[in-house]
Amino acid sequence: MSRQGLSVALLEARSRIGGRIWTRHRRDSPVPIELGPEFVHGRNDVLFEIAREAGLLIARLPAVHAEISASGWRRSKDYWRRFEKITQKMRSSGKDRSVAEFLKSRRRMPGAQKEFVSSLIEGYDAAFLDRASEHALSTAGEPLSDPEEVAQFRVLSGYDAVAKWLWNRIDGRRRVRTLFSSPVRRIQWKRGHVAVFTDSKRVRGRRAIITLPVGVLKAPSGVPGAVDFDPEPPTVRRALQNLEMGKVVKLLLRFREPFWKESKKYEWVQSKGGEEIAFFHRADAAFPTWWSAAPAEVPMLTGWAGGPAARVLEPLPRALVLQRALETLESFFGTSRRRLERLIVAHDHHDWNADPFSRGAYSYVAVGGASSPALLARPVQDTLFFAGEATERDQSGTVPGAIASGRRAAKLILK
Repeated sequence: MSRQGLSVALLEARSRIGGRIWTRHRRDSPVPIELGPEFVHGRNDVLFEIAREAGLLIARLPAVHAEISASGWRRSKDYWRRFEKITQKMRSSGKDRSVAEFLKSRRRMPGAQKEFVSSLIEGYDAAFLDRASEHALSTAGEPLSDPEEVAQFRVLSGYDAVAKWLWNRIDGRRRVRTLFSSPVRRIQWKRGHVAVFTDSKRVRGRRAIITLPVGVLKAPSGVPGAVDFDPEPPTVRRALQNLEMGKVVKLLLRFREPFWKESKKYEWVQSKGGEEIAFFHRADAAFPTWWSAAPAEVPMLTGWAGGPAARVLEPLPRALVLQRALETLESFFGTSRRRLERLIVAHDHHDWNADPFSRGAYSYVAVGGASSPALLARPVQDTLFFAGEATERDQSGTVPGAIASGRRAAKLILK
């Protein structure tokens, strides 16, 4: 917008750009440490165009998943296709219901399939089955995704390189006033006028783009990170009733050596296809999903717990969270916890659920909320413009969704 001659004030609660993008670059780690988003989900046009212009390398991850249960290991390369074959059976019209209700209605669906779709929605969407919307997840009437649409990629130099490139491209810097470490406490507005209050400053403008996460928008007045609106936009409150902030616990463990490749079960699954196993799943584990740094040859594993699993881990002290992770790895690979403790070089973790400026990981649509992202994105009296991943139904929970929403809001203002 500064290119068009508008004066812009940018207020950021944190001391850095990127928001929930948080990449650490350590001298003792050959790969970036992604505390926030890590993957590019599918060959996304927005992200890949940025990568081309910025000269960033994007690597494709191996598509092999190992599903672990009491009966053994299963190798899967059609992980997402299996999921879509189930979401095609979900209703996209009529009265909405929860995923839990959908699964209950499918009496002939095998228990293993129900467990599979449950663990994926709880983990990938960080959602709770009794709140997640069937309509929002439904792919009824749609063809199965092209393999490129469900492939997983990484920005090799770190996701923060995307945020930094966008930041450095701001033209007309003299028209952009940036205030870091400036949490907004109150937004007072009327048509054509906005006053934003921090602890020490008041910033005025004719319009405001608001990119607060759903967790912050839903936070009650007075709690850390909450922002009060004066007056409260009724359409925003209606939209938020059916949007939820998913819970996630993410733990990155770096080891002296890739011990998991010594496992006979790993070797057996690996021998079935040749391509390296990148993801490991066990629905009943404390950390139900793990992934390696593949295709990079780095002895690092990332543990991921979403939804109900995250709620169990959330109140535990960090040392106990680490112990739960090691217990999970011991059950996966048969490596003793004592040996795992000796092999650990470092571990990294950030509690996004307790972070006052996010209050969760990313959004998901609750029952009855299929239209809520669009409702939240609707301009309020040509004065308040809401953006962020939660306003992009088809790309919710993703960095490209957040970028697209910001561009959409800017274009609406420039009209």
